[in-house]
Amino acid sequence: MNRRKKKIKWSYPLTALLIYTLLMLGLILSLKYLTLLAAPLFFSFIIAYLFIPVVNYLEKKTFLPRSIAAGLVMILLVVVVVTIITGIFPTVLQQVENAAEKFPKIMERFSQKVKVINDYIIKNFSPYVGPIDLVSKVEGMINHMRTNLSNFVITAFSSLYSVVITVLYMVFVPLFSYYFIKDYRKIQHTCFDLIPYRFKEKTLGKIDQLNDILSSFIRGQAIVVLILAVLYSIGLRLIGLPFSILIGVFSGLGDIIPYFGTVVGFIISLIVGFAYYESVEKVLLIVLVFTIVKGSENWFFYPKIVGKEVGLHFLWVLLAIIIFGRVFGFWGLMVAIPAAAGLKIFIGDLVRYYKNTHFFKKE
Repeated sequence: MNRRKKKIKWSYPLTALLIYTLLMLGLILSLKYLTLLAAPLFFSFIIAYLFIPVVNYLEKKTFLPRSIAAGLVMILLVVVVVTIITGIFPTVLQQVENAAEKFPKIMERFSQKVKVINDYIIKNFSPYVGPIDLVSKVEGMINHMRTNLSNFVITAFSSLYSVVITVLYMVFVPLFSYYFIKDYRKIQHTCFDLIPYRFKEKTLGKIDQLNDILSSFIRGQAIVVLILAVLYSIGLRLIGLPFSILIGVFSGLGDIIPYFGTVVGFIISLIVGFAYYESVEKVLLIVLVFTIVKGSENWFFYPKIVGKEVGLHFLWVLLAIIIFGRVFGFWGLMVAIPAAAGLKIFIGDLVRYYKNTHFFKKE
């Protein structure tokens, strides 16, 4: 008796989800294990993605050849970046040197004040909270921070290899970005030509959706983190926090990984505030600055600048950061939000496909 072999029928949404997941895994693993090659290309792509609309506008309005328009934009970008760095870098460097010099005293003052708080809690609230030893926990946290900071400094600056790589990045990233911008249409057509004809229409539709997400997130997030860096620096400066510009710039730019810069900057600000301020009111001003700036981002800047295209709930963002960061480390954090937004699109398609199946509709 001949039996027909049943072919497994793959739904298009499931196939698309699997392909997207494999592409994201490939990107993250390439960044993680082939950093020397993949990282410059990754950052070059980000820069190119930011400035392709500018070059398209110049090409259309000024009738300049694309190669010249791309070159002018990259030269202007390099000049602006160098100007900003030379303008801010001396102040930041001075604050870094001061912070490094005063770090032991800051930690000593902070530990002393934590001991006072610990003794007060034990004296007045021990029947309610039980035995608590804030001092040992703080000392453990400080030692952990010192160890991680030392390892980072040794890894980043002690070897000639790291210096050479940094210089190569400074040269190759603008160069790669220029070629990505100049040959954008050729690269796009080459990639699209590889898509099978029967899937082309649906695939291009999904690429348009992903493009909306990427354009909103990458361009918007770049503007938002710069605004945060300025606002945090001004706010901390106004309340007289030492190293305000250093902490503010880190807190803002660090939020390129959502919430990372703000959380770490807030903790550092509290440590410095506890060490330097004599009144609780001054410490509460730090909380007020971070609350106002982060609240302004969540309620105004992010919706207006990034837009609603990314459309991720806070819990989805939090899960993406935790899972991607835990599994893939730093590079997982870098791509967590846009990757999760893309996953949401494909999972939504799969859910809609499932709800239209006979299995779901059958009573």
